[in-house]
Amino acid sequence: MKDLTSIILPTYNEAGNIKNCVETITNILEKASLPFEIIIVDDNSPDGTFEVAKVLAKYDKRIKPFVRTTEKGLSSAVTFGYDKASGVQFVVVDADFQHDYSKIPDVIRLLKENDIVVATRRSQDGGYGNFPILRKFASLFATKISEWLFPVKISDPMSGFFGISKSIYLDTKDKLHPRGYKILFEILGVVKTDKIAEIGYTFGLRTWGHSKLDSGVIFYFLWDLISIKWHQWKESHRLFFGSKGRNSHIHP
Repeated sequence: MKDLTSIILPTYNEAGNIKNCVETITNILEKASLPFEIIIVDDNSPDGTFEVAKVLAKYDKRIKPFVRTTEKGLSSAVTFGYDKASGVQFVVVDADFQHDYSKIPDVIRLLKENDIVVATRRSQDGGYGNFPILRKFASLFATKISEWLFPVKISDPMSGFFGISKSIYLDTKDKLHPRGYKILFEILGVVKTDKIAEIGYTFGLRTWGHSKLDSGVIFYFLWDLISIKWHQWKESHRLFFGSKGRNSHIHP
């Protein structure tokens, strides 16, 4: 379908959220008369998230669940979903209601004139809501680091709620090494486009389950910083690397 949007939902232990999440997104997009499919990518959750998703798919063919048994991580789950999607644009959201699903139609409409649309908490019409103070500090600190190291043109590169056109993803795909939890940050580190827009939203509280933020998230964020910076340095020294550098898949 020409205007089909693929909603990418990476999940892990979201059995208590996934049904309400899918129904909420479905109702919002149907009301907005926007064609869509929902790609659920579950990392073999022990709480039965994938089993719930399969039941939902029986009643609505637009819901397409997948389970990964040999790989884990939010970033790679998102790119896995991209590769399974049929839409001309993709929108990534979490399944825990911390993202404002009512903003999804606005993201889709903005994608008609932009390559990337980021839902930001750091705008006049956005906010962190009741975000715990330590997590808010960590998010702001990570954002400041990214602004210092990279020419990021958006206010919230740490956002997990964003849209991207399929064509831009395909142009960027071979440069990505998805790992960790901040795929948007990695995309922004290698993408070549000025057509990036923002839309504000207020971060909500998780309705069920536990946060997945831990020391591993911080480790992968720092690793992404090093990896992206290495890629940029290598691209700026192509003459030094020659043809081997251009074809190399080595990265830190």
